[in-house]
Amino acid sequence: MMKKNRKSLFIVSTLLLSIILLSRCINKTEAFNDERGRSYAGSASCRQCHQAIYDSVLLSAHFNATAPASRKNIHGKFTAGQNEFAYDTDTKVVMENRDSGFYQVLYIKGKETAAHRFDITFGLRNAQTWLYWDNGGTYELPVSYYTSVHEWATSPGFSSTHPDFKRLIGRDCFECHSSNIKTVINTSLTAEIPETLVRSSLINGIDCERCHGPSANHVNYHLENPGSKNAMYIVAISKLSKQQKLDMCALCHSGNDKRKIESRFNFRPGDTLANFFLENANTTNNFDVHGNQFRLMSESKCFTGSNTMNCSTCHDPHKDATSNLSFYSQKCMGCHSEASHNFCPKADSLGISIKNNCIDCHMPKKPSEAISFKLAGSTEKSSYLLRTHRIAVYNNETTPVKADPVNK
Repeated sequence: MMKKNRKSLFIVSTLLLSIILLSRCINKTEAFNDERGRSYAGSASCRQCHQAIYDSVLLSAHFNATAPASRKNIHGKFTAGQNEFAYDTDTKVVMENRDSGFYQVLYIKGKETAAHRFDITFGLRNAQTWLYWDNGGTYELPVSYYTSVHEWATSPGFSSTHPDFKRLIGRDCFECHSSNIKTVINTSLTAEIPETLVRSSLINGIDCERCHGPSANHVNYHLENPGSKNAMYIVAISKLSKQQKLDMCALCHSGNDKRKIESRFNFRPGDTLANFFLENANTTNNFDVHGNQFRLMSESKCFTGSNTMNCSTCHDPHKDATSNLSFYSQKCMGCHSEASHNFCPKADSLGISIKNNCIDCHMPKKPSEAISFKLAGSTEKSSYLLRTHRIAVYNNETTPVKADPVNK
């Protein structure tokens, strides 16, 4: 009798253990339902162990490089008198808040002739532009919002006299503004676009796994071994070489004039950038300030003279870039000091103010040649100013730092 009870107890215990293990597997499958595949856990899983870092990343421009369009992340105004872009006396685009979402609505002689919804927000701080979905393609809306002027203006490269709702945006743009989107090649001869974007596969923004690589094994291991202090099954960024760290950033911050031979989505931390692009010869070295931060920095003596300087020397990838110039000036003075005899020669005349702003003199804001816009009623291009990452001595290209009143 006792043997039968033991046998029954063993069978029941085995069944219970199987059920527990199976349910754990099912829960993991549900939790890691990531469009990129089973090796990905999804960024939300990182918060379980890295709450402070995760919450900080949520506010960054990288994480919000794309986002579902909502009133929370559309900076422009929708109130009457502040929500229009006039092309001429008869033609205008009006930004409207409707029951089904936010729209750019084209009116010609007072009659609505087209309306397209804000579906995807591109950008967070300097400017925002929007895309709308249509039959498997994404199209850029003709009016964008620019923080520098706090106004609606033409989207980059769009006409200020003729509204255009048919600029197709392909997968290339998503490769630097999102973490995933899949495509389906259109084989039909009647297809209007060569490939269809799979809307459900879009993962907005630059998420944790875009920089740290697939993390499902890492998350599984540490959930099962909460006492383990060694990061397992994840790329340790700190252990990468200087060039490997630079390649991670240069993937999207070294310009768009290179011939791509492999999708950026396939890049993993530790990979070599040369396996993804063929470098084009640029004999002028006149790199644009938009999207060319790495190549501009590579022209700087501060960078070429250092064995350790990389992007994270000045930028914390887990935080949004601050507008506090004093913060970055302190980074400069980590190498440039009076004791090292390589401090600013104008320090005596400028006084303490030089310690609060090295940046405007040595990394001034410059107009982008790749991006410009036009305000309503103007035929002149307005400059889109971005801070150059070529650290140098500039003459008459920026407003000089004002002298400290105490030391005039």
